[in-house]
Amino acid sequence: MNSPDDVWYSDADGSILVGEHGDGHISRITPDGKLARLPQVVPEAEGIAQISGTTYVADQLNARVVALTGTGVRTVIQLTPVSSGENLDGITTDGKHLIVPDSPHGTLLVVDTSGHILRRVAGFSRPAGVSVGAKNDYLVADENASAVFSVSVVAGGPTRLYGNLPGVDDVVQDVAGNQHIYAILPGAGRLVDLTAGTNLATGLRNPQGLAFDGAGNLLLTESDSGRVDLIVRSFALEGFPQTVQLTPGQGVCLSVIRAPGYTAPLQIEGASNAAYESGAFTSPTFQVQPEPCPSAACTATVAVKGSGTGLEYVQFSYRD
Repeated sequence: MNSPDDVWYSDADGSILVGEHGDGHISRITPDGKLARLPQVVPEAEGIAQISGTTYVADQLNARVVALTGTGVRTVIQLTPVSSGENLDGITTDGKHLIVPDSPHGTLLVVDTSGHILRRVAGFSRPAGVSVGAKNDYLVADENASAVFSVSVVAGGPTRLYGNLPGVDDVVQDVAGNQHIYAILPGAGRLVDLTAGTNLATGLRNPQGLAFDGAGNLLLTESDSGRVDLIVRSFALEGFPQTVQLTPGQGVCLSVIRAPGYTAPLQIEGASNAAYESGAFTSPTFQVQPEPCPSAACTATVAVKGSGTGLEYVQFSYRD
């Protein structure tokens, strides 16, 4: 990918959207690891968010947030650009509104989907990334202040939570699990657990985007490496890179990757184009039975849930 930046995970189907800052493409990665680019182009694509099936993207070059349409893009809110071109950065949503850091002007905006500014929070140096926290708040990574702040969703200004974080670009909180707060430091190439005061990953090449998948694993982009990484904190599923050739009645065995110390039982919650046995399992593999394939190739998708996690998806292509 061309300088991948911010990332958005879809709980509905396990797909990932990635903004390619280098050329403005929006890449969609499906659970089988395949990549396709959406037809719309957003110059210097930064933050991505979805509300009610509509995808919103921060256009850093033109200092605006756009909504993707069937034929192109529609401007939702136009901000005031600065001559350096270092305009707005990562955006997110609380499910109803867009949360937009007007980065060069040091403010955080709460915006409805028609583009009206409902709230403006000042007091930042350069807010770069924002996410929804676990305590009825927004978490803001302020790269020029080298700090992470909290802002109540109700009222008030920013409260400093963590400092000494040079160039901090993005921040997220595990709202469903241990509620730890994680941040990325692009210049230092580190993913940091701020709550524990430890590094989760080092040696990263310009990490830019950060998000959770359905099972609470961390997704991050390495802009200089052109890739998306997965930091497994609970479990992940492995499919097959190529189409599987099956004999009549043959099942497919899928693998489970578990984080150290994660031993909870798993259970298949649903599948398309495949039958499966209900009930919990703790084995490192599990089997599904693909339905007959009337085409040159078919695709099966399996959703698995762990104790205390959401759904994790695996997808594979097969033919009879």
